[in-house]
Amino acid sequence: MKVCVTGGAGFIGSHVAQAHLDAGYEVVVIDDLSTGKHVNVPQGARLIKLDITDPTIAQVFADERFDVLNHHAAHMELRVSVEDPVLDATTNILGSLCLLEAAHRSGVQHVVFASSGGAVYGDQVVFPADETHPTRPVSPYGVSKRSVELYLDYYEIIHGMTSTILRYTNVYGPRQNPFGEAGVIAIFLQKWIDGQTAVINGDGEQTRDYVYVGDVARANLLATQQRMRGAFNCCTGIETSLNDLAYRLQQSYGNEAPIRHGDGKPGDLQRNVCSFEKLHNTCGWNPAMGLKEGVQHTADWFLQRS
Repeated sequence: MKVCVTGGAGFIGSHVAQAHLDAGYEVVVIDDLSTGKHVNVPQGARLIKLDITDPTIAQVFADERFDVLNHHAAHMELRVSVEDPVLDATTNILGSLCLLEAAHRSGVQHVVFASSGGAVYGDQVVFPADETHPTRPVSPYGVSKRSVELYLDYYEIIHGMTSTILRYTNVYGPRQNPFGEAGVIAIFLQKWIDGQTAVINGDGEQTRDYVYVGDVARANLLATQQRMRGAFNCCTGIETSLNDLAYRLQQSYGNEAPIRHGDGKPGDLQRNVCSFEKLHNTCGWNPAMGLKEGVQHTADWFLQRS
């Protein structure tokens, strides 16, 4: 069976590609390498360097005849999406639509889509949020993710192309980009490696649900194998404050790791935590990596490459 992983040279996508290779699938990565790295593409996967908005994507799908599309390619910068919503929509909505159209016309049977629990739900009113929580995105990035979810519903209803939507909370782990605006664990570790001070925005009491990338990759593999249909949170159900996370990171780093508090960011969610009960009940998935161990694995990876 042949699986296409868009964004497979990126942080999460490369782990997803590796999980499918390890399970015996033929894997083709589509990535324009604008943020992903060639070195991240796992050995055994074939790379096609292409932007998902490129019209030739339709011919690629027609030639390759993928069985499953795993869609991780995206414009990821939430704050940039606020400054330039057209740029965000061009990649995340129009690019995704080009992919879905190419997929259904070439006979793709199933799509696995990387969505976002935090961005799609917006300001939570129930903790932890399950998949019935209102979807009220407060950023163009969140709107784009929710839009693709709705397009996937359309393609299933009209064309019979089934889909699994995985709504991630805060994914962390080896290979995460420390130079973007997301991924506080990677950002803090790189700051310390570069001899700089990590900055906590605001009082540090804002909470997030941190899920390890290996667990996320395993959820993607289950989605391919079991063809679950609908939206599923991929998370831990555990809230961790930024202050607590910073303390754990300092312990894992093993050296003096300076931290200071800065101004809070306007519009930053105060609390975000989701429930994985639906995913567990459907396919048996549980988060296997605890935060302490996962942070240590991540810190070790960053230190080894410094």
